[in-house]
Amino acid sequence: MDDLMRLDRDGPVGILRFIRPEKRNPYSVAFAKALVDYLARAEQDDSIRALVITGGDHFSSGGDLIGFQTVIANGARATSEMVGEVHKGGQAVYQFKKPVIAAVNGVAFGAGFSLALSADIIVAAETARFCQVFAKVGGCPDTGSSWLLQQRCGAGVARMLVFTGREIDGRTAKELRVVEECVPAADFEARAIAIAREVAVHPAFGMQSSKRVMLAIPDKSYLEALDIERDIQTVLLCAHDFPEAMKAFLEKRPPQFKDR
Repeated sequence: MDDLMRLDRDGPVGILRFIRPEKRNPYSVAFAKALVDYLARAEQDDSIRALVITGGDHFSSGGDLIGFQTVIANGARATSEMVGEVHKGGQAVYQFKKPVIAAVNGVAFGAGFSLALSADIIVAAETARFCQVFAKVGGCPDTGSSWLLQQRCGAGVARMLVFTGREIDGRTAKELRVVEECVPAADFEARAIAIAREVAVHPAFGMQSSKRVMLAIPDKSYLEALDIERDIQTVLLCAHDFPEAMKAFLEKRPPQFKDR
């Protein structure tokens, strides 16, 4: 696992680096298992307030189709179980309790594209290349991209990218609202870390609660959203940081949060 990725630190920011860019960081079963393992470590480490995931010169070329062939030869049951294992990687990113920023350069194809979409925020290099490559190999979207892509850019754009298998660069991805920011290639990782540091200064319990709300809301009605917000906000209003913030405001001083 340690030959596939490593966890670095920049103050309160964890940086999960995929370290096989010369092979374009293929999304294998081993890669997915390493993701789950490293994310579990980062989630348990209270000193990490936000996480950046990056692949350096290449984010991920997607599913390891050559490596999958041995399993596929064993039939549908074995293949289904393998796909389930692969899905756990992106799922772990999506369900990570702390904010996740994907810093994308080079290729983000297929499952690699899905992995980027699993993050809360995507910063793309202008030279990044995104592709829902599934149509080109006779497959359909997997690793969550059928849902994640529509959440970000809407059904029409998502269908266009899936059905055509069209490759787009970072600028186009920003125009289509697939990514949140697009910057020169020299700056993509530094910009992602800067956003993570901006996030990391806030009280951890409040930030994690905000992420829970944002993940819970998309398929709910307005009234259901109000109920979710009420329940979680009630806990925060009675916790230690919110009252401290209100007291500090009245006393005209910086708040002394306990959860920082």
